[in-house]
Amino acid sequence: MNLDSFFQISERGSTVRREVIAGLTTFLAMAYILFVNPSILTGGFELALSNALHVPVDQLAASPTYGPLIESVRLGFTIATALAAGFATLVMALYARLPFALAPGMGENAFIGFTVIPAFTAALLSKQLAPASEAPLLAIYLALVSVFFNGVLFLIFSVGGIREFIINSVPESIRIGTSIGIGLFISLIGMADMGLVTAGTGTPISINWSAFSTLGLYLGIASALVAAALLSKRTPGAFLIAIIATTIVGAALGLVRPPPSWALTPSLTTSIANDLPRSFYLYFALFGLGFPIAFSLFLVDFFDGLGTITGLAMRAGLVKDGKIVNINRALITDSLASIVAPFFGTSTTVIYVESATGIEQGGRTGLTALVVSLLFFASVALAPVFTIVPGFATGGVLVLVGLLFLSLAGRLAIMDDYTETVPAFLTMIGIPFTFSITAGIGLGFIFYLLMKLATGRFSDLKPGIVAIAILFAIFFALSAIGF
Repeated sequence: MNLDSFFQISERGSTVRREVIAGLTTFLAMAYILFVNPSILTGGFELALSNALHVPVDQLAASPTYGPLIESVRLGFTIATALAAGFATLVMALYARLPFALAPGMGENAFIGFTVIPAFTAALLSKQLAPASEAPLLAIYLALVSVFFNGVLFLIFSVGGIREFIINSVPESIRIGTSIGIGLFISLIGMADMGLVTAGTGTPISINWSAFSTLGLYLGIASALVAAALLSKRTPGAFLIAIIATTIVGAALGLVRPPPSWALTPSLTTSIANDLPRSFYLYFALFGLGFPIAFSLFLVDFFDGLGTITGLAMRAGLVKDGKIVNINRALITDSLASIVAPFFGTSTTVIYVESATGIEQGGRTGLTALVVSLLFFASVALAPVFTIVPGFATGGVLVLVGLLFLSLAGRLAIMDDYTETVPAFLTMIGIPFTFSITAGIGLGFIFYLLMKLATGRFSDLKPGIVAIAILFAIFFALSAIGF
């Protein structure tokens, strides 16, 4: 079997050259994840470490004891990002044979970094299951065990008939509110990385006036401006170009330190394989926290995956007789990627909407995905280069990444039913304002149930909605008593 027949290139109206160009375009459009994902996950680890040791984050980075640990974790997340993206996209190429690329998801990584890792750290300390110096690293492993079980749930639901039950259970309004809320959350993280906002004195959050005397803030603003200008011109790789350009300028100004080496043998610092038995034991010891987290990841992963696949397949003309070509294989690939990602050492791996850039270049087959996969694998050896990218360079881009999640806002705006829009709105604002994706989604589901009961709209309450709302209520109750 030759390349053309294996990938059905001619059958789908494409050529090898077009597929290769599409793969390169997709990689350039999403390669920013090699900088951004480690930045977000390491930021969450630093927050957890700071909380555990009661030491400010900036002092930890300069500490001879914890500075190397932070850099080791950052490098581990960087290598894991490249490996997880390469592996997942390779499976999509060879098994599903679709032009979709995968990588650790934006939104899911923020949830893992800034909600789950600190939460597991606090739980380990409160239960005296680990000392303060070890708890944050163990929390990474526990967070990734949650990712593993999310993938297992996704796989079971993808190959079974439960998928339709879940799809029909979650209201569209909650899905829209979740998407918008995650976008706002990512933008808030970006503003914090730039130094533009900080914890307030007497207020939950405040503008950081002192940052206006630092070059980093202005370079962060420049990064956002460059990315926005390139996006407006539909330039492939807009985010990547902005990050690299800002990093180079930062290095010229002495704000970026070169890595100790420019290439190295991969080291999977954050992989759950480093402490596998203990990680699973501690996860089940904290099951009341772990399962709702895994289920929350599953809900986001499942619906995001299905929605993204649907949109991309329609743009690629891969819908036949009302059905998406190889959709079950695509969903199984997505779930397998999430199962394997923790063993590399990173968060949930998802299908990227940036795959649309390659599709627009003519990509129609798994050969496009194969090219993306090979490029991610090739980037592993250069992982130290990605670790030097400063927060202000990725922060400006993160602010704009939030914009990509707002495409459904118009559909929410035209809804004329407050029993739908109020829960969606609470989900939307709950995610960034509580700094927790779980809390935001939970508030939305619980209020959805209460609104329908209060207005007598019992017929709108499907069993799945009631079950999910009760699960979140139990999660809130357990969290309130420090379980």
